[in-house]
Amino acid sequence: MAGVTRPGGAVGDVIVVVPSISFPVVELQKIAAVQSYEERMLFLLLLLADPAVRIVYVTSEEVDPATIDYYLRFLPDPADARRRLALLSVGDPSIGSLSAKLLARPDDLDRLRAAIGDVEAGAAGMLPFNVTRAEHDLADALGLQLYGPRPDLVWLGSKSGSRQVALEAGVPVLAGTEDLTSLADLAKAVARLRETRPDAPAVVVKLNNGFSGQGNAIVELDGLADPITASPTVFCAGEESWPSFEAKIEDEGAIVEELVRAPNLRSPSVQLQISPSGEYEVLSTHDQILGGPDNQVYIGCRFPARPEYRMAIQAEARKVAEVMVARGVIGVFGIDFLVDQDRVTLSEINLRMGGTTHPFWMARLATGGTYDQESGELRVPGGGVRCYVATDNIKSLRLLGSQPAHVIARIDEAGLAFDPATGCGVTLHLLGALPGAGKMGVVCIAETPEAADDLYVRVLEALDAP
Repeated sequence: MAGVTRPGGAVGDVIVVVPSISFPVVELQKIAAVQSYEERMLFLLLLLADPAVRIVYVTSEEVDPATIDYYLRFLPDPADARRRLALLSVGDPSIGSLSAKLLARPDDLDRLRAAIGDVEAGAAGMLPFNVTRAEHDLADALGLQLYGPRPDLVWLGSKSGSRQVALEAGVPVLAGTEDLTSLADLAKAVARLRETRPDAPAVVVKLNNGFSGQGNAIVELDGLADPITASPTVFCAGEESWPSFEAKIEDEGAIVEELVRAPNLRSPSVQLQISPSGEYEVLSTHDQILGGPDNQVYIGCRFPARPEYRMAIQAEARKVAEVMVARGVIGVFGIDFLVDQDRVTLSEINLRMGGTTHPFWMARLATGGTYDQESGELRVPGGGVRCYVATDNIKSLRLLGSQPAHVIARIDEAGLAFDPATGCGVTLHLLGALPGAGKMGVVCIAETPEAADDLYVRVLEALDAP
């Protein structure tokens, strides 16, 4: 894998992976088996194909050994890779920040330091899922370079920060207002939007730190009332209500934007990363697969984005990247867009790894492919390109209680597993969510989008078989 850019811009021979999902617990509780999402970064184990690399991977709970064996089988020498892999668990399955758990446990910090060992300055770094003050404090405690933004820059990935960065970069956004901190602010912003966009059917209110669409609420403008809480409203997270939503608006802030309802509306995204040296790279484009109220909730993705707007969104993303570099941001981030005919608008910036990060890197590292900036395609050795469809949201009662080894074997027996000889097939992730939630994820890699979709259908059939 010589020449492959490291995820997150990581450098050095020791990569300390702390896949902490550091968001408010009330938001994390909206996602089934959210603590198992720490396993989504296990694609990084494929970097062990480089014999100079060591990885220390920390989780809240121990990862099933069958899952580790599964990832190592993608490597030419699994036994040697295992010798360079250290797995640590804090033994705490509670929902919450892994980084905060580590900081509160001196003994676990000492175990982590011992696993990292004595390394030269710059030879080791910490790769997180997202960055908060806890990740910075943990990296400082371990004496590691953190591949993520400084605490004062994290707000750039909020919904309000996204709009401000887009405006600074000259990238269009939808009609709306940011930095709302009360229902009174919200009501005034909705009234202004209604005046400027009288044909808008509804607005979407987004909590600053919501993710996967679970922090959104849709307010219909036909029936808008005073107070705004009496207006027809749909919360994308079923457990939300105006009292709970109001408290979160006051605590973290929010934005309001015009809700576009159009038959051909698309929601593609672009993934980028900025190295510690300040160089940025476009990694991939995707078409998001959305569901829930008014398609506000992220379900999965297809790579690459459609050719008719793939280069357009990549060009807009580069403008945003220039602003991020100027601000001093490093690490991984994604940008969601809306495409309505020829109009491209920025929806939000996710200053973290996201739902498209692990599918892309799994496909790239498993195939040995490289991203072609000119075409937006994943080109594999020997010629040809690869496409995929991916999701974290395969969930069924039939899978509830299943063990990772059982599901891995089922995909193998169905002849669907990724084949390194062809560079096609299915890779699995989120296997730790199977026993308790009957939930898992897949990346279906093929030569064409149609073949990838067909693989996905065959996976569902195999998993549903008695």
